[in-house]
Amino acid sequence: MSSDSTIDQSYLPSKWEGFIIADFMTSSARCAAKFMHVIYQRVKLGGISIRSFTMAHVSDSNDIVAKLLTESFSRMSYTDKLELITKGRPIPQLNLVQKTKRFERHFNIGNYARYNWMTGSTREHKLYCWDCLLFGADSGSWARDGYSDLGSLSKSAHRHQNASGHLRATIRLKTFGDTRIELQLDEQQRRGVILHNEKVKRNRGILKRLINCVVYLGKQELPFRGHDESVTSSNKGNYIELLDLVAEYDSDLHTHLATSTVFTGTSSRIQNDLISAVASVMTDSMKEELRKAPFVAVMLDETTDISNVAQMSYVLRYVTDDGIKERFFKYEDVTEDKRAEAIATRLLEFLRESGCIDKVVAQCYDGAAVMASGLNGVQAKVKETIPQALFIHCYAHILNLVLSNGASKIRECKVFFSHLSGLATFFSRSAKRTKLLDDICQHRLPRAAPTRWCFHSCLVCTVADKTRELREVFEHIVDHHTEFDDETVHCSDGYITLLTSFDFSFWLKTFHAIFSYSDVVFEILQNKGFDMQFCLARVDQLQRQIEQEKGNFDSVYDETQALVGPPRGRGAQGDVRARYRELHCSVIDSLLTQISNRFSDHKKLEFLALLDPQQFGYYCNYFPTAALNSLMESYGGYFDQPRLHTELAVMYGMSDILGKSPADIHQFLLKKGLSESMKQVYTLSCIILTIPVSTASVERSFSALKRIKSYSRSTTGQVRLSDLALISIEKELLIALKAKDHLHDDAIKFFIQKDRRMDFVFR
Repeated sequence: MSSDSTIDQSYLPSKWEGFIIADFMTSSARCAAKFMHVIYQRVKLGGISIRSFTMAHVSDSNDIVAKLLTESFSRMSYTDKLELITKGRPIPQLNLVQKTKRFERHFNIGNYARYNWMTGSTREHKLYCWDCLLFGADSGSWARDGYSDLGSLSKSAHRHQNASGHLRATIRLKTFGDTRIELQLDEQQRRGVILHNEKVKRNRGILKRLINCVVYLGKQELPFRGHDESVTSSNKGNYIELLDLVAEYDSDLHTHLATSTVFTGTSSRIQNDLISAVASVMTDSMKEELRKAPFVAVMLDETTDISNVAQMSYVLRYVTDDGIKERFFKYEDVTEDKRAEAIATRLLEFLRESGCIDKVVAQCYDGAAVMASGLNGVQAKVKETIPQALFIHCYAHILNLVLSNGASKIRECKVFFSHLSGLATFFSRSAKRTKLLDDICQHRLPRAAPTRWCFHSCLVCTVADKTRELREVFEHIVDHHTEFDDETVHCSDGYITLLTSFDFSFWLKTFHAIFSYSDVVFEILQNKGFDMQFCLARVDQLQRQIEQEKGNFDSVYDETQALVGPPRGRGAQGDVRARYRELHCSVIDSLLTQISNRFSDHKKLEFLALLDPQQFGYYCNYFPTAALNSLMESYGGYFDQPRLHTELAVMYGMSDILGKSPADIHQFLLKKGLSESMKQVYTLSCIILTIPVSTASVERSFSALKRIKSYSRSTTGQVRLSDLALISIEKELLIALKAKDHLHDDAIKFFIQKDRRMDFVFR
């Protein structure tokens, strides 16, 4: 019979298929030849080729043998064991070929009938003994290593099935039935299993309490270890002290800690293993979200911790049915090599391990040359492997550069901000000054950071709101000069003059107005819930608002003059008002130029306009062809252009979607079951929502790093540090897993992968 026969299989009744499979699974080696003849005749009558029959009967998509090689049968629950045995041995068609000088040997599936214990693995391309795999020894060519020598197959199989080890495994397999005959025959063994399972239940209960303590300390970012954890120590560290506190109200835990000599669960190794187990459960949950997500964006940033170690933070952004997710995954030590090629290699390896390298559509970093360079930076290296990974320069970082470069390039502004920073420094250097500030001003001055202009904004707003109170503080110091040192009195006298000067008050009012607009945009850019189109619209609005400030010069000038009087000193000569108008316009123009230059690279993002809710009415009459072409240029491989054009044209005319943001459109399509009917629009909404605006989530992870790896915990190991950061940063996910009752059992599965000196596995 030809192996390429394609006769219609509908001529073969379903009862024949069941009969064939039953014969195939139960025939013994003694009737192999007769069995294959019967199969041949029946398949011939039904019009099915032997090849199509075997491939239909066995699917290699679920390789049970490969799973048994990694997960021991003995560690399974009784129910899982029974289910596996009931299904019987898998008999896949193996691509097992052995070449010689004259010919090739191919594995004959008829061997499954000759040896009713033989099975195979499509992943390993080897043969195994089903009986020994379940109940036999842990080693041997037929048990764990696998057999692949077709030249000696018959001889080796005959020798194996006559071995005593194989015979014992077969007996154990045959006597493992629904009624568990071995337990009925041996009452003592049955009772032993019951006692063992009861002990395991108690042990798991203790382990759950230990996990709860780990989760609590991890969420609260508290240190685990103490400097002296001996029995006589008055402070054994938070972990042991917390266990002792819980044990006062938990008799089971109290008994365990008091009597256990084998496994108390308090050693540093057990702490690390428990932390790692909890973090592994969370990582698996996030990887499951990644598996379901259609697209992924990666965000990276690097900082130096308290131990002078360069830590790279990995954050992934993706869209699920619940909305936008930005998940922290890990820290990685990059101290040894911070070159673009090395960072890109680490990043690509991380994406492969996470199983999402084929889904990456965007990458977002700050403006450092090693990251952002289009020639040899990380973004360029990543694009060599992932061409569709669009690079986004962090917009919050760009706005910070706009304010920094736009203001600091003008001499008068530079002087103003240096005076402003000096105010904050003046109080921060003395507890006595700070106490006086608290008493009179009831508000402390935030310290300005040279590279973080949002902190300058906070300082400007505070000084503008508390100018009168600050003058009272400085006047109090001068009036009570005998109570303060000379430097304090000298500086206070100077700051009184500064706060009443026209120049300082003018710039204070000017930047107070500008920062009131920029602060709103900063908040938007650091919120992961807003899409790129919305953020770009807010940047355009900021540009218009700053430009309008040109027309407010007269009111700013007049209000300043009414408050502190006209300009005095060198700046009071000539047409003073015209000079300040020119300076005011120069600052505004400088900021507008910075915004235009740094936010000008929008050509690659022109496709965002396809889901601009403000334009839907216009698009009903004039379709955005240019935006569609931009999308196809960047992500054409994900779309059917004619179908997308049709779906967009239909969507623009839908009253239910009119004015909805991409996030609202995404949720609308899901709730109404239209994600398949309008699949192209749904895919577009997912891509737009996946593209990040800033690396704010990465920078927030640095705050957790500073809290976890502090001066007193500077020796925290890299793996432990990364796991603790995951528990702290993704605490919402942790709470959700705990609420679903998945956390403890899954964590125990990871924990018992190592050999333990206490029983945690049910029989």
